[in-house]
Amino acid sequence: MRKDKRSFYRIDVMMPCSYRILSHEEAIETALPMSADAKYIEEYFMENLAQLDLQINEIISQINQKSTLLATALTAINSKINFVMQTIDEKQLARAIPQKLVNLSGSGIVIDIEENVLISDKIDLLIKPLENESPILVRCDIVKITPLNDNSEGSTIALNYQNLSEDDRRKLVYFIQAKEIESAQKERHNKTVSS
Repeated sequence: MRKDKRSFYRIDVMMPCSYRILSHEEAIETALPMSADAKYIEEYFMENLAQLDLQINEIISQINQKSTLLATALTAINSKINFVMQTIDEKQLARAIPQKLVNLSGSGIVIDIEENVLISDKIDLLIKPLENESPILVRCDIVKITPLNDNSEGSTIALNYQNLSEDDRRKLVYFIQAKEIESAQKERHNKTVSS
């Protein structure tokens, strides 16, 4: 098979994958940086951390009304955790990207999302196919939206990468080829065992 055809091979795989939905207007206003450093990953993709921090501060303020000593202790603990979070580098933070089942190729990806989207929306994607390499940060166009079939909110969306660098495409193709080899070896082993 020719190399250029190879990158379009699709594979279902669990991998670290986080996304952020942008309206068409937001995508125009918000440029994607060239790479995903730790601060960018934390602020842009780990919104749960920011929401959790708000909830913690709210609860500490409620506790302060009953016990200033306990509130002071919790504030100190929260400050210490925030300090530790600031010292985490990109490699460590990338390990916190949630694992997600994706259908991956060198030109696009299919993922399930919980939110409803429009075909004009853009998706900023943070994926980490190779453990010892930096994560891939790429903006994607939505090419197909399929509602989830279990009557819940959300959709399965097919995405095409916009302006994926050759280095990032190489990471994806290498990862897909490694998974193909792994799958072929398992299949060969299963045939040997069963005969």
